Amino acid sequence: MADGGASTFIFLATALLVSGAVSAVLISQYGDITTAMEQERREDEADAKTSFDYAGDLSNVAYDNNPANPTETITFYLINSGEYLLDEASLFVQLDGSVVASGDITTTVLPGGDWASSELLEVELSGAFGYQDNDDVKLTVLVQSVSVSGYQGEATESTEVRLNAV
Repeated sequence: MADGGASTFIFLATALLVSGAVSAVLISQYGDITTAMEQERREDEADAKTSFDYAGDLSNVAYDNNPANPTETITFYLINSGEYLLDEASLFVQLDGSVVASGDITTTVLPGGDWASSELLEVELSGAFGYQDNDDVKLTVLVQSVSVSGYQGEATESTEVRLNAV
């Protein structure tokens, strides 16, 4: 009988050690999962507080295609409709599915300063587009917010506009 008690005690001690180790692993994994969930929540919050809209008359977008000037320009406006400051340097624009190079995009916050909530951004695209007066083109714009607590939001909007030669 004495051997039976000792072996039972050994099995009990082993089971407690194993269950303790498993508990430590599970607690560690739970901590990792909650950290990942919190990170995803903050990213989603940044995206939810980052938004913009097209401003002005989209059926009357300024298009300068003067033959005397070899560079054509398209000018449109965006308004920050979110809560976070937007980074105008992060602007990514596609025109009819073609990427406009960042060097061909000029932005101006109106009336000046940062692109805060309810502020306008004038965007001027330069290039050899080859459009005509009253052509319809598709604009797709992506913008990021400035970093807030280490997280950046993103917003993307697409629309069709009508060019109006000036």
